[in-house]
Amino acid sequence: MTWKYIFLLKAAINWLESVILLFADPWIRKLLGQEPLTNPEYSQLFLVLVFIIGIGYWWVGKDVSRNHAIVKLGIYAQSSVFVVLAYHTLVRNLHPFYIIPGVIDLVFAILFGLFLYSYARMKPVVPSSLEEKTS
Repeated sequence: MTWKYIFLLKAAINWLESVILLFADPWIRKLLGQEPLTNPEYSQLFLVLVFIIGIGYWWVGKDVSRNHAIVKLGIYAQSSVFVVLAYHTLVRNLHPFYIIPGVIDLVFAILFGLFLYSYARMKPVVPSSLEEKTS
């Protein structure tokens, strides 16, 4: 039951984060003393995809026994976001504020990995004699 709420929470975080950054990024950059983006369309495309991935997390949260490929994709996507944001923070292309969503994504990537691991261990094993009867 807890996993359900973790996926639903991540869906809500994705939706909230993407909408806020989609509309408030220029204001946040100004507040932090950062240059405006040269090509904001790339950031906007990314944020729309973040929103859509949130829909996938919602689907998983509605039935944690299904859609595990979405969970795997989420692990790769969230880990990638962390790596890119950490790199750009280290080379001082981004204000450290922007690493916060990356850290959140990394935490959820780890949680999602634990989910897949625990779910695989909980999966019932069908005895071979029963398997033959159902075939």
